[in-house]
Amino acid sequence: MRVGFKTFGCRSNHADTIDLQAALVEKGSTPANENPDVIVVNTCSVTDQADNEAYRYIRRTKKENPNSRIVVTGCLAELETKKLADLKDVDAVIGPGRKSEVLKAIYNEIEEKAPFMPKKYRDSRQSISLNDSISSAIASPGEYLGEVKQRARYHLRIQEGCENSCTFCIIPHTRGHLSSRPQELILEDVKALVNAGYKEIVITGTHIGGYGEDCGSSLFELLKSIIKLRDAEKLEIRVRLSSIDPNDLHPELLELYVNNQDFFCSHLHICVQSFCDKTLKRMNRRYKLAEIDNIVHYINDKVPRLCLGTDIITGFPGESRQELDQGVEEFLRLPFSYIHVFPYSERSGTAATRLDGSIEVAERKRRAARWRSIGERKKKNFYNSLKDNTLEVVLERLDSNVELDGKSGVVLYGTSREYVATKILCPQISKLENSELGALKLGQYVKVKAVKYDEGKLLCHLLSQEN
Repeated sequence: MRVGFKTFGCRSNHADTIDLQAALVEKGSTPANENPDVIVVNTCSVTDQADNEAYRYIRRTKKENPNSRIVVTGCLAELETKKLADLKDVDAVIGPGRKSEVLKAIYNEIEEKAPFMPKKYRDSRQSISLNDSISSAIASPGEYLGEVKQRARYHLRIQEGCENSCTFCIIPHTRGHLSSRPQELILEDVKALVNAGYKEIVITGTHIGGYGEDCGSSLFELLKSIIKLRDAEKLEIRVRLSSIDPNDLHPELLELYVNNQDFFCSHLHICVQSFCDKTLKRMNRRYKLAEIDNIVHYINDKVPRLCLGTDIITGFPGESRQELDQGVEEFLRLPFSYIHVFPYSERSGTAATRLDGSIEVAERKRRAARWRSIGERKKKNFYNSLKDNTLEVVLERLDSNVELDGKSGVVLYGTSREYVATKILCPQISKLENSELGALKLGQYVKVKAVKYDEGKLLCHLLSQEN
């Protein structure tokens, strides 16, 4: 059986998809990009716009693949099970956290079109692989799982769910209460991933800063255990933290980060969401800008070449022009390196839709464009600040036989410790021999010299490698 996947939304959804693909390989089926017998649509429901995008995709996909069965899972399947089940284009609807049910639906082993989750399990929804170890079918970096290429950097989920109740967010209703993976399973996964050839692991989840709150542990304790494992097993690995809330960056966690710079990537993505205290209060974000100021200046002073990223939602209900200008001024004052910008988009069922001061959609887009322009300048300045530095990059893509300086060469693409997207020119390599292919395998570290910012990437030259 050939099974295609379309994944919307967050890293948790992508982790679920990878786990389902591995389970299919173990059962003898093939994750397939073309001519699928079944198409699994892993949905996001973070905004009403995300819902509409999923519905449009389902209708278009069924029209293009009339003989393929369609199975819908993910957050939208949790929120709108009945509505999806009523669609003639959909063959099964299964909410998140039910891997066995999704697999049964793929193999057409369920009688009812939309199996509903029993009410007693509603408060314990989890992602598909939360309590499983990584499948032995997971491929090495850049290799294929069926017909699907594996990423060179592995995103390892450590928890699911969130208790924060931000006024703009529906996630607590779709992903359930906070639930942490057992630490022993995470440590097993880290060893398995290193043995498979992964050099960088990205720690991810719905709310990673809340890890352990349900089982008497913490993100700090987990990271200490991974460091201890690395030292005991002599593992060649670096760890990157995915998005983290400012109020989860406790002093002990910051100190651990600062004192283990060989282990952690020189990159933190701190989810600020707004640079205005009044807007943060309307969002129910539980911190103030003074705390952001203290955190980012402390960590920036301690970690050389630190890349600091953040998110912003602009055009939030009640955001005045004065608050917008104050937010821009505050952001420019702080040492952030880039920003992800989201114009506010309504999500039915959230508290933010009941707030006064709704802003016209066109104005939200104008504000987002202003923020993106500011963010692009920040990013360019940070990239150029790395000029002439030696960077350690994980290889993610390789193009051979590219014309460079009038002759055939190789171009490599990857991500540095600083979360910089790199384009590495290698005119000195005209033809790859077997030994060179080994050294330039996807997922490997290479040393490069930074040259300049070039169309969203940092142009680099390959240096002589120790191996």
